[in-house]
Amino acid sequence: MLHGRGSGTTDEYHAAQYIAAQLKQYGLSPAAGNGEYIQAATISTRKVTGSPTLTFDTGGGSPQQLSFSQGKQFALVTSPAQSDESAPLQKLDLKDASASPASVKPGAALLLKLWPGRGTAERVIGSYLQSKAAILIVPTVGGDGIFQQITQSGPRPRRRLGNEAPGPELMLMTKEAGDQLWSLADGAPIRLHANLTPWETTHTWNVLAKITGGKEKQQVILLSAHLDHLGVRNGKTYPGADDDASGTVAVMELARALAKQPQPQRTLVFALWGSEEVGLIGARYFLQNPTFELKDIVANLEFEMIARADPKVKPEQLWLTGWERTNLGPELAAHGAQLVGDPHPDQGFFTRSDNFALAKKGIIAQTVSSYGLHKDYHQPTDTLDRVDWQHLDSAIGSMIAPISWLANSDFAPQWNAGQRP
Repeated sequence: MLHGRGSGTTDEYHAAQYIAAQLKQYGLSPAAGNGEYIQAATISTRKVTGSPTLTFDTGGGSPQQLSFSQGKQFALVTSPAQSDESAPLQKLDLKDASASPASVKPGAALLLKLWPGRGTAERVIGSYLQSKAAILIVPTVGGDGIFQQITQSGPRPRRRLGNEAPGPELMLMTKEAGDQLWSLADGAPIRLHANLTPWETTHTWNVLAKITGGKEKQQVILLSAHLDHLGVRNGKTYPGADDDASGTVAVMELARALAKQPQPQRTLVFALWGSEEVGLIGARYFLQNPTFELKDIVANLEFEMIARADPKVKPEQLWLTGWERTNLGPELAAHGAQLVGDPHPDQGFFTRSDNFALAKKGIIAQTVSSYGLHKDYHQPTDTLDRVDWQHLDSAIGSMIAPISWLANSDFAPQWNAGQRP
């Protein structure tokens, strides 16, 4: 038993070994570099100890120093890169038409106003996490469930990949605390303090295999999923049957089926990423250490949570994140794919899986799913007995012919105007 394949654990490694052996058995060639099927990623990791604090001066004629605490006024999502961070406040009202990541001042403590709900927050948060802010503060509106969840789990460990620039320190804040910060003047210094462990070396593992193409073998169609899940937390195993064992099975079965067909014109690469659940780590590591030219990737299809039908669409249908962003989805649908647009646009799924790491590099990368917002997401109840096997089999089978067409065509998908992240 692999105990939920926790990110960066021995169980994740054993899962990677099993997948690599299966892909080799199907007749695929290694694609992880140096004749290997597994790419080992070395990561520097550090964690928060104790309770982080956020301090600021109230301003006015008789300024007072106030202090917010982790779990009370704010919940730090990820361990900061350094123990002490000071940044000038910048307030940004998202109802303002001019608000955008481009308007963020470098090194700012960015306070966003206002979030109508979690879904809307997730739709745009990815773009602001790519901004030049030092600290990103997101007040919660319409319920504090996510705030309590982050508080209970504590800040995720900070993971450093090579020379990758650290993103903003992300924190959720109660509405009341956010309102208090909003009353400050722009430029007011905001100071974040956290006690941190020393950096330590950790690992994760990607599996990469390929079917080498013919005349256009330098062009790559990348099919991917993440092989990890949450592992064991507080003594409970999180199996992750839907998230994302279902996507992993899809990539493996597509590899098996497509390996039996005549050699495609383009090369097909099958990637199973490690440590997606803790920040798209495996995919981001690959982008820093590619085993083939990134510019040669024609398209990436990530398979994420396809074990059950989504009641928002027809039972046989899958949906594609970022449908409106490129012409890939409509073209695949025109060639037989049972694909439609994402019926949950407020959830921001385009930014929530490995595809987003690739999309930020300009690669056409989108996720295939049928997740219907079931209550077993990130719960110990995401188990095999809840898999709709007929749907999973149909979903995988429905993508074989469209992907085969893509691998043998000269179609090159493009970003629609203004839609590249």
